[in-house]
Amino acid sequence: MRRGMLAMAVLVLAALAVVLPAVAGSETSPSITAVNGTGIYAEQTHSWSPSQVTVGEGASVTLSNPTTVRHGVRWVSSPATPVCSAGVPVGTSEAASGAEWNGACTFTQPGSYVFYCTVHGAAMSGTITVGALTPGSPPISTPPTTPPVGPTLAGGEGSGGQPGAGTAPELGDASPFTGGVGALRLASRQRGASVRGAVNVSAAGARGRLEVELLAKGASLAGAGRGDSREVRLGSLERGSLSAGIVRFAVALGARGKRVLKRRGRLALTVELALTPPGGHAAKLQRGVVLRPAP
Repeated sequence: MRRGMLAMAVLVLAALAVVLPAVAGSETSPSITAVNGTGIYAEQTHSWSPSQVTVGEGASVTLSNPTTVRHGVRWVSSPATPVCSAGVPVGTSEAASGAEWNGACTFTQPGSYVFYCTVHGAAMSGTITVGALTPGSPPISTPPTTPPVGPTLAGGEGSGGQPGAGTAPELGDASPFTGGVGALRLASRQRGASVRGAVNVSAAGARGRLEVELLAKGASLAGAGRGDSREVRLGSLERGSLSAGIVRFAVALGARGKRVLKRRGRLALTVELALTPPGGHAAKLQRGVVLRPAP
């Protein structure tokens, strides 16, 4: 009787030894893939799919571009620099891009990691949210969720922000922003010769300095070469001694920007915010905006 029970226990343990490695080996990291649009506007439509994922601290995310269109990764807002394999082209310019690549990035600190394509900018953005783990917990991943979209600001048209621009987890107690990437409230389409928005300043950012710049690709401006990827500043604003809470801003175009807007009837901009808390380092947020002349 005892020998029969012992033999059965040995068989069960042997089966588990086979099954458990197979289960562990079947776990895969979340994947984000570069996707290009189809149809008449295919050249203007690019995205990361999915645009948002959530993982546990210490986890990795696979990034890939299986297409022949050049894409790259630019980290624009993060609590720390992710560690990426050589297969992922990471940088701040179009030089850091390529076709048909695949790799992975590992995230060692909790917070919200926002990235743009180095070629297509804010129009192709993604967010990886890393949750803090309790001691002894393994890295986990959860399905992405769609965050709420903020309210439309006065003077803007369309939604209160671009897709994926809703509330995100805070970047930690030291973050000068309340709500991470969702701290920036900015209508993606506006009218007039200035960009209006608001940012939610945390207690850590109070009494800090806010800098807002309106940037445009050199190729989109008169007289620039077609391949000019330089970012040209067309307007700026600086404010100090901020109060915690919602801080509204309006940044006017300079003379050059106004001329381009009047001539073309449309101006695509990247709005870059840098918030420097007292005695701390600047934290940055970026968002794309399209301006049209006032009616």
